[in-house]
Formats: sequence, structure tokens, C-alpha cells
Amino acid sequence: MDYTHIKDVAIIIGSLVALFTFINGIIEYGRQGRQKRADQFVIIRRRLKENETFKHLTDMALRNDPALADVLPADKRDLLGLFEEAALMMNSGLIRKEVAHYMFGSYVIACYESEYFWVNLNRTELYWQLFNDFAMQMQHIENHFKYKRSMMRF
Repeated sequence: MDYTHIKDVAIIIGSLVALFTFINGIIEYGRQGRQKRADQFVIIRRRLKENETFKHLTDMALRNDPALADVLPADKRDLLGLFEEAALMMNSGLIRKEVAHYMFGSYVIACYESEYFWVNLNRTELYWQLFNDFAMQMQHIENHFKYKRSMMRF
């Protein structure tokens, strides 16, 4: 009785099972990575939308309200810090530029362009360069934006 044929079939089946398991593991790893990125994004978005001070500041910035000049600098710095967290996620490849623009762009651009917002803050300070770069990227996307569903994903 020739067992080499059975042995060859067993090796092929074992190899296919191993290959399937390996591919499935890679797919699952990618899903977990996307889920973690989505979770981090949702946390930042929730902080922006649930913080009353941030909601008030972004509303004022969108209207370029002169009352922004009287807002505490600490509150403005906190909002800018949140936008910088989004910029870091974007720069790290955790969220796409198009998603960052779609979710934060209008607020970032409004704050960046409002002279009232920058009263009592120095936009040219070294520590605001990440924000400034983020705002310029958001402006560029704003000027060239074309909605593509395929780009609106993690």
C-alpha cells in the first residue's frame, strides 16, 4: 500500500489550512486597527461636540463673532490643543485628510482666519505651528474638495 499519495494530500490540506488561517489573521488585524483608529477619532469628535465651551467657541468662530476677543485664552488654547490632536492623528495616518477635513475643517479654518479668536494668543508662536499647518492643509482641501465616498473611511 502506497501511503506517499495520502501523505502528499495531507501536506497540501495542512498547508491550505495554515494559509487560510494566516490570511484570516491578517484581515482581523486590519479590522482591529481600523476599529482602534475609529475609537480614537470618536473620542476626539465627542470631546468637541460635548464640551460646552468648545461648542460655544466653534459657533462664535464660524460667525467670526467679535466677542471671541473677550474669551479666556486658556479656553482657546484648549480648543486649539484638541485640533492639534486631530492633526497628529491625521499626520500619523490614523485618519485620512479628507475625514479630518469633513469633521473638523470648517471649525479649524474659522478659528485660523478669525482675528478675534487670536486676541491674547500669538498665532506665530512656535507652539502653534502644528495647528497652523493643519489649518493650511484644511484650507487646501476646502479649496479642492470633491466628495468621494471611498475616501470617507478609516
